[in-house]
Amino acid sequence: MLSNTTLYPEGQNKIDHEVVIKYVPFVGDSKRAMDEYSSEIFMGGINTISSYNVCEDSLLATPLLYDMIILGELFSRMEIDGQKLGPVLSYLSFFFKAPITNHDEYVINSFSRQRETLVNLLKVAAGILPDDTTLMSFNY
Repeated sequence: MLSNTTLYPEGQNKIDHEVVIKYVPFVGDSKRAMDEYSSEIFMGGINTISSYNVCEDSLLATPLLYDMIILGELFSRMEIDGQKLGPVLSYLSFFFKAPITNHDEYVINSFSRQRETLVNLLKVAAGILPDDTTLMSFNY
């Protein structure tokens, strides 16, 4: 993840967290994660929220893969004014930490904006007016 230039541009040394993933044969597909989120509170105090998560990797990922396959296939058939939709990977960026597309101008590296873009594209395809906050994300 640290070598990804979309998340961390060249020369940017402001990485404020570390992700460590270790394979433990004994737990197999079951993964354990502990996350801590700290914030400053009144009078310089620190508030820390910790969460411990145990999950099955395959069972978490499978529904996302189904969604990507179905949407990718749908988008590959869609046309706007008689032209194919274009690089569908940009519309599937909602599913990726750092989207990689055919064109740099399509990259939206913000979870909320990625979701809005995907929802608005589906609204337009269904004949529903989209929200105006992400209209600039569509490149007709």
